[in-house]
Amino acid sequence: MKKEGDKRVVISTIYEGYAVKQAITKLSPDKLILLVDEPNDERKKEKINSTIKEIKQFFKESLEVETKRISSYDIPKIMEEVIKIIDEEFKEGNKIFIHTSEGRKPASFALIFASYRRKDKVEGAYYITEEDHELIKLPPLSFEVNNTKKSFLKEIAKGNGELKELQNKLKIKQSASYQNIQELKKEGYISDGKELKLTDLGRIMIL
Repeated sequence: MKKEGDKRVVISTIYEGYAVKQAITKLSPDKLILLVDEPNDERKKEKINSTIKEIKQFFKESLEVETKRISSYDIPKIMEEVIKIIDEEFKEGNKIFIHTSEGRKPASFALIFASYRRKDKVEGAYYITEEDHELIKLPPLSFEVNNTKKSFLKEIAKGNGELKELQNKLKIKQSASYQNIQELKKEGYISDGKELKLTDLGRIMIL
């Protein structure tokens, strides 16, 4: 196997394993990181564990396989976990590829969104079609907010939800603060209520 810093790393969702095997063949990784959630159904849990065991056994001579336990439905939490993996692998100098054809939809979405948030560190995100097993490269979309709005989101995430407190901390005039808050509500980053709280989208934007 290649030394650390010179590896092709695929981060993938998993369930039945067929698409994962296709991804291994088409992307030729040296290391495979499988994102595994914990289904309540014992039959599904057994299926996933059996699939992982089969992949490890089949590719044992050529592929390093790791598993990472993830949340089941909390997309921002899964994204946070995936981004940590991406940052660690990138720090090692490895090339990172994303595969998202299997598993629960929230996990697949979170994996794709994480690749968007770290698109400068990811070589590409891929999906394999069920019909003809074609490898499709997903477009590297971008969703960003400006630095001022991101500062608002970060402060609100810390529990600083009072408008006057935000103005003082960020050294922004009252009129500008009000405008930014209204825009963040309209864009769906904070809840449209009396108390300022981040939505899931807001949590994603500060990752």
